[in-house]
Amino acid sequence: MNFLQKTSDGCRKAIFAMILVSSFAVAANAQRDCKTYGCAGFVGEPINLKVVNADIRDILNYITEQYGINFVIDNSVKQVPVTVNVNEVPWNVALDSVLQSQDLSVQVNGPILRVAEAKKLNEEYEVARKNNEGKLDNSPLYTEFIRLNYANAGGSQQTGFTTGTSGGGAGGGADQGILGVVKKRISRRGAVEVDSRSNTLIVTDVRENIDAIRQLVFLLDQPEPQVEIEARIVIASRNFSRDLGIQLSGMVLGKNGRAAGGGTLPYPQQQQGTGGSGGSGGNQSSNPLPIPINQDPNNNLASQIANTVIGLTTGVFGTAQINLLLTAGEQKGQAKIVATPRVTTLNKQKAQIESGTQIPVVTTQNSGNNSGGVVFTTTFVSVPLRLEVIPQVTDAGTVVLDVVAENSSINSAVAVGGTPAINTQRMQTKVTVPDGGTTVVGGALLDSESDDTFRTPGLSRIPLLGNLFKRKAVGRTTNEILFFITPRIQSQAKPDTQRPTTILQPVPLGNPQSNSTKEEPTTSVQPNPVQMPVKPVESNPKP
Repeated sequence: MNFLQKTSDGCRKAIFAMILVSSFAVAANAQRDCKTYGCAGFVGEPINLKVVNADIRDILNYITEQYGINFVIDNSVKQVPVTVNVNEVPWNVALDSVLQSQDLSVQVNGPILRVAEAKKLNEEYEVARKNNEGKLDNSPLYTEFIRLNYANAGGSQQTGFTTGTSGGGAGGGADQGILGVVKKRISRRGAVEVDSRSNTLIVTDVRENIDAIRQLVFLLDQPEPQVEIEARIVIASRNFSRDLGIQLSGMVLGKNGRAAGGGTLPYPQQQQGTGGSGGSGGNQSSNPLPIPINQDPNNNLASQIANTVIGLTTGVFGTAQINLLLTAGEQKGQAKIVATPRVTTLNKQKAQIESGTQIPVVTTQNSGNNSGGVVFTTTFVSVPLRLEVIPQVTDAGTVVLDVVAENSSINSAVAVGGTPAINTQRMQTKVTVPDGGTTVVGGALLDSESDDTFRTPGLSRIPLLGNLFKRKAVGRTTNEILFFITPRIQSQAKPDTQRPTTILQPVPLGNPQSNSTKEEPTTSVQPNPVQMPVKPVESNPKP
């Protein structure tokens, strides 16, 4: 028990409990733990420690022997008795708890941990901060020109057009550029400007901060991936109709010019070409038969899509005559419309493509004077095929799409004042799609069914015979629209594993004022601009 032998005489007289160590790390793991102590999320080897009134310096020596941790104990650490009883606790957590209970703290200097009073370390930090501020006030200023290749130095306005009937588009805003990022990281003596013509940042600051800003700009000035987005708008229409109609007419002639007749067929002269197929006709003088009928049937019992007609005329007893006309038809149709807009853009940059027609709409209004004149105003309304999208490429190889797709067409069958109606199909959504994958981002289905029966009251209810006085029409119409989207990443910057992800801020932030470590007095030392050296132009130096 080396630990018990190294304890002081007073501590050896105290009551000690057993010290159990659950596991020991190998030399490589111990070295790794030494380097990572103090980092967020670090977890050391578990330790079981039970001591009573032990010197804290002896506990530190024990941790050094078991885990290879290098400690330097400051002279401010006094000999104090410590009682510890922990089970299966990471040694760094137990160490932090012990030091905190004695108002001690740890300063990490590479592989060495310096243990001192927390008050002393705070005083040293304040002295170092004041020295750094004094050094900042007395250090010469340098001006460096950092030319950007891919990023915008001062930002750029988002250009584009917004037309159509959607009334909205994919979200997005103007590019803010790197200027806003750099402005917040210069010292109180620093300044930054932009030369938009050459896309160059002009940074003036102390040498330490310029190095940090150059490294930050190098991390940000990287090429963005380029994405091709293809949308497919599929409109499918299907219709089916079946119509079956039966028409009858009968006539009986008697003596002295008497006659009786009726039916669902038009007048005989209309069948012979002297009149329409339905018509109102109905003038007794135009009827060659002495039948007092002044109204033709409206042909409702005839098939409206007749492509087959069967007629029958027969005579029965005496002077009676019966006419029968069978009309039947069936119609089936299918249509498919596919629109495929495609556009290519950079990551997180809005792109829009549009193709269509503009309809002129003329409106009239009074000229506003007493002459009673009329002013005609022509406004053009777009009927576009449009795709608007903002892609965002993720590290997982997927693409987040903020997309608007619209397919409008002119409906000439419906018009008001000579202006046709507009059929519109549009979709707006935000979706995640794999690279090269296709997904349905929207769709709508309209299904319409109809079953109509036209019949003669009373007679149509007679069993079997009633079918001669009926017409039955069946129809079904289906309209379906689907929106497909397919993104393809054409080029993507390869991550540079040599680039660091953490940058040290060497000087206190000074712009804006709220970012400073403390509010600077109005009588601060002003730098001498004559002593400012200028460094030649450097294009994207390596950090």
